[in-house]
Amino acid sequence: MSEGDTIVSLATIAGESALGVIRVSGKLCKDLCKEIFNIASPTPRSAILRNYLSIKGKTVDQVLLTFFENGKSYTGEQTLELSFHGNPLIANQILDDLIKRKCRLAEPGEYTKRAFLNGKIDLSQAEAVAELISATSEIEIEIANHQLRGSLSKRLHIIQSGIINLQAQFEASIDFPEDEIKEKNVGEILAIVKPLKSAITQLINSTNIKSTLSQGIKISLIGPPNVGKSTLFNKLVHENRALVSKDSGTTRDYLSKELSIGGYKVELFDTAGIRKTTSEVEQLGIQNSIRLIDDSAIVLLVFDSSLPYPTEFYNSIRKEIKSKAILVVENKNDLNREIASKDYPRDTKVITTSMIEDNCSENIISEIEKVLSDQFKINPSSDILVSKRQSNHLIDALAHLNEVVSLISSSINEEIILQELKLSIECINSIIGRTDNEDMLDQLFKNFCIGK
Repeated sequence: MSEGDTIVSLATIAGESALGVIRVSGKLCKDLCKEIFNIASPTPRSAILRNYLSIKGKTVDQVLLTFFENGKSYTGEQTLELSFHGNPLIANQILDDLIKRKCRLAEPGEYTKRAFLNGKIDLSQAEAVAELISATSEIEIEIANHQLRGSLSKRLHIIQSGIINLQAQFEASIDFPEDEIKEKNVGEILAIVKPLKSAITQLINSTNIKSTLSQGIKISLIGPPNVGKSTLFNKLVHENRALVSKDSGTTRDYLSKELSIGGYKVELFDTAGIRKTTSEVEQLGIQNSIRLIDDSAIVLLVFDSSLPYPTEFYNSIRKEIKSKAILVVENKNDLNREIASKDYPRDTKVITTSMIEDNCSENIISEIEKVLSDQFKINPSSDILVSKRQSNHLIDALAHLNEVVSLISSSINEEIILQELKLSIECINSIIGRTDNEDMLDQLFKNFCIGK
């Protein structure tokens, strides 16, 4: 495989569709316009309707071709995009023909890798492309788009510039002894390092939020047996996933379903009712329910409002729910009410409903949305969230800056301090892509889809 090859791949789904698109990138694109379409000088960025003539002179399909010049395409190379009727047989004929004309099939992520190598995007933006394609919630799409526009890159360049300025001061003190860092300058240098460390720490702390948003925010339905948890689960996921019965203890293990609430990816859990029981199988299900409370960001406590407040149940989970966002759902409000509001802990949000009503889940979803927006106060147009890979490099960069602070405070040799500053800069370069580590680049881009 050579980066000088002309590459080709299907850019749309491999199946029947109204249209299909094949993307070609590399130095042969202009020659292909002449050979296939008899267009010697294609007008850049203009759509042209032509018959696709195979290497044997056969018309494969009528296609709409668009040519992009060097530096004016996604990859930064000559690029040809061919739109054809979305039949996979036509797609394969065109791909086979282009391979016969000395193109080769693109590797996963190779178009984006070329965009990176040609300076069209940096590495953090390339990662944002992959995140945008794989996003499963609206908020993930917004965050990825924000990073694709360079939000993380700009923040890192500001941090890096601050470190480089410090580096220049220490290099000057080594090259020109009269500019040696004096004790009186130490406080000024530490004052420069402090906001740099703070900015890096803020980015590191965003990693868990990004991971949670990507994996899905866990919400568990918890309560005694036979209070309507499974019915509520079915209504929230809009399908009859959970078995519903009037007999207590029907749910022996948890069920889960991914869904979108308020633009967030959520994983909803229906759990076994918590009670004292002699059934070993039911006890295992109850243990799973309690474990899920610990893993969940939000807990919906479901009660039967026609029964007295379940003090024993609440006391059994009080410790687990202490730090959780709690919503109480009082089911069966069509019956005589026995639970009193004073029975709940202070500031508890209570939703009264009846599962026999068709629209009973609407108010519950609305309250969940409020909790989500409060728990995950994300402004996708301004907040920056980093991935685990990026966070690891930032942790290393921060460690080197911490070492700088320690060395400065101990009046250690300035050349050692300078080396720590250089290592910190290298860590940031590994995020934005100023790196010669080919293995790291290959590992990153192989996780992309073919055609991107």
